[in-house]
Amino acid sequence: MTVNEKIERTYNALKKVLGWTVDKRVALSLAGYYVTLEREFNEKRYNEISTHIKNSAGMFSPLRSHLHPLFVSTLDVSDLGAEEAVELLIEKAEALKAASFKMNSYTYLAALMMADDKETWPGEMKRAEQLMADMKKHHRFLTSTDDYPYAMFLGKLDGDSALRAETMNKYYKELKDYKFYGGNELQWMSQVLTYTSPNYEDSLVQRAVIIRDGLKTVKIKTTAPQYPIIGFMAALKLGEDQLSEIVTTYESIASMKLFSWYKESALPIAFGLSLRSSKDIYATAAISMATSLELILQAQQAMMISTIAATSVAASSGTN
Repeated sequence: MTVNEKIERTYNALKKVLGWTVDKRVALSLAGYYVTLEREFNEKRYNEISTHIKNSAGMFSPLRSHLHPLFVSTLDVSDLGAEEAVELLIEKAEALKAASFKMNSYTYLAALMMADDKETWPGEMKRAEQLMADMKKHHRFLTSTDDYPYAMFLGKLDGDSALRAETMNKYYKELKDYKFYGGNELQWMSQVLTYTSPNYEDSLVQRAVIIRDGLKTVKIKTTAPQYPIIGFMAALKLGEDQLSEIVTTYESIASMKLFSWYKESALPIAFGLSLRSSKDIYATAAISMATSLELILQAQQAMMISTIAATSVAASSGTN
């Protein structure tokens, strides 16, 4: 079965469960998420997790909001039992609340990125808080709760948080000089550029510009929602062959009838699929983030962070 056939089959199975009230772009992105992570969609398990969430979360909890399909799917691809996965996510969110994180959708998304080992939580939360504080020194008003997931994700990486925040600021300013538009998406892109190193690398901005302009020439959208993915491509220092593969994969997926009106949804999927065979731990961890960027964008317009619940699974399989 081809990748496109797998995407279509998974989409049809998901749509049956999600119904017609969920935006088609969400279902398409979720289908790509499962296929990229090489996980078979299991309707019974999905419904079991969904039911546990609805029974465990309050009526106004973000877990029961328009992001519900996202939370269910990210827990679904984990290796935990349905009830255990839901309870652990809620426990992580409560730990964040106790550590004075403001409770909203971003807090739960940050919780998805925390390790399952409870002993690591205090350190993870402390590093995320410190990175947020360091980021605010440069972008006081732009840095807010929507940065929680990225702060949790990047805070766990090696390197000094103050240096990483300073590097982010340099990237942000330099990218604006190359006609990347300022705002949340550019801030997230500048954060992504520190993914493989907290040290400033002047070549990364040039890489990002070349990638953006290259995508434009083949008529792939490079507006603000695509900034974080462009950032990943630059940070991972993808070569010409890898970038060409992403474009080829994108064109194949975008040509499907399912994507007729939603071609922009094909780029995160193409990125994840093209990196799937990589043995680089950075690349394998990025897959989970990249494949759900479009999903989250559609679920909440101002949001361009990602789920990383499956990162440990993807990373471990990539290093075997």
